[in-house]
Amino acid sequence: MISRAKRYTKKRNRAQTNATGSKSRFKRGFYSPINESKYIQPLDKTMNKGELPEYRSSWELEFYKYCDINDEILSWTTEPFPIKYIKPTDGQVHRYFPDVLVKFSDGKNFLIEIKPFNQTQDPINISKWEAATAFCENKDLTFIVMTENELKSIIKIGKK
Repeated sequence: MISRAKRYTKKRNRAQTNATGSKSRFKRGFYSPINESKYIQPLDKTMNKGELPEYRSSWELEFYKYCDINDEILSWTTEPFPIKYIKPTDGQVHRYFPDVLVKFSDGKNFLIEIKPFNQTQDPINISKWEAATAFCENKDLTFIVMTENELKSIIKIGKK
């Protein structure tokens, strides 16, 4: 009988190689926007150093495609700026980069984190999201976390 730790190690080691040659359990790469004028380069290049938006999961890629073709979206950018938060495991201040900033034609602006549902109860993620919510309160922004559940319905709508 194989131990739980060995099963986890085997699963973790079943990594795919991305375009840069590094290994990841998730789909990674760069998205080339069709509507280049809608994609805005982030001001802070700490996380996304390239000219193209980098995705770190298949859900991020699908959401980028949705932003690119949706006529109601005026502009979008990836990992637009850092937000300081206190990490509960060490009590220190860290920086968190939300995934996407989206500006809609109706004037609504959303700061969006794309995360698998099984990671939504992680105390570190929760502290990041609390900081992001507080950050957005005095700005013209609404912070939301989108899991595969929300993305499935949005992406389906976007493909009609």
